[in-house]
Amino acid sequence: MRVTEFIADTEAINEIERLPAYQYQGGKSYLGDKEYGKTVKKLPGGSGFLYSIGDSRWGSGVEVKLWDPNGKEFINLQTRPPEPKPVKKNREAMWKFRDRFQAWENIQKGLIAPGQLIGQLSLHAESDFPIRGALQVGTITVDEEYRGMSLAKALYGIVLTVMKRPVLAGSSQTPGGRRNWVSLANIPGVQMKGYFSIAEVEISGKSRYGNTEKAEKNIDIIMGQLGGQYLGSKRDSHYFAFDVKPNTTGEELEAAIGTKLNRVYSGSWTSTAGLYAVWTGQAE
Repeated sequence: MRVTEFIADTEAINEIERLPAYQYQGGKSYLGDKEYGKTVKKLPGGSGFLYSIGDSRWGSGVEVKLWDPNGKEFINLQTRPPEPKPVKKNREAMWKFRDRFQAWENIQKGLIAPGQLIGQLSLHAESDFPIRGALQVGTITVDEEYRGMSLAKALYGIVLTVMKRPVLAGSSQTPGGRRNWVSLANIPGVQMKGYFSIAEVEISGKSRYGNTEKAEKNIDIIMGQLGGQYLGSKRDSHYFAFDVKPNTTGEELEAAIGTKLNRVYSGSWTSTAGLYAVWTGQAE
C-alpha cells in the first residue's frame, strides 16, 4: 500500500514504495538457506506442511519458514547416493573449490532439513515503533510450484497468531505483497491499521523554531478531522493509527478517510507512514 490518497506530500513522507512485479519475483531461487531453528511444528489446517521459527542471519530478526516433508525435491535428495566431502583438486582455483564445497554443504543441510523449503518470511526488529515487539517485513517468497495455496498468509499468520508479534509492512511492496495485506486484513482476529508519525515540534510547538498556533491546528486535524488514534512516541516522534480499507480494485489498502495530510506535514522531514497488523484474537 502507498497512502497517496491520504498523504499527498511525498517529499516529506516516507511511504511504502510500490514496486513493479519484475523487481522482486521471488520463488525457488530465493530459498537457498536450509537452516530451520530449534523447533519444527505442523502447520495448522491439515496441509501436511511444517513450519519453523529461527533467528535471522542478519542481526536482530526472525525467519519463518514452511516445509513440505513430501516435496518431490526433498524425496529425490533423500534417495540419491551420498556424495563424499569435496577435496581440493590439484591446480583447482580456490573459488571453484569453495563453490563445490558450498554446494555440498547445502546438500547436507537439505538432508537433515524437515522437508523441502517452500516458503520464507524474513523480518527484522523495529524498535522505533511504539508497539512493543514489532517486527518489520524484509522479504517474503514462496516456491512457484506452491503458489495459490495461501502460504504467504500462513507465514504472516504464524508471526501474528503463534508468536503474537505485531507486524509492520516493509518499506516497499510488489503487487503480490499489496494483495497479501488485503488478505490479512480479512482474517478474523487480525486488526489492520495504517499509521503515520509526526515530529514532536509539529504538535507541541516547543522548539526554537516551533509554531504553537500551527501545532494546535495540526492536533485538530489529526485527532478531530482524521480520527487519529494515538499509539505512543519514540525518538521525538508521535505515532497515530488510522483505519484502512481495500480500494475499489480490491488489490491494495487505502485510508478509510480521504482527507489529505499535506497540511500537517508541510515542512516536516521526519515523518513515516505505513501499515501494521496485530492479533486481537477477536473478530471485530
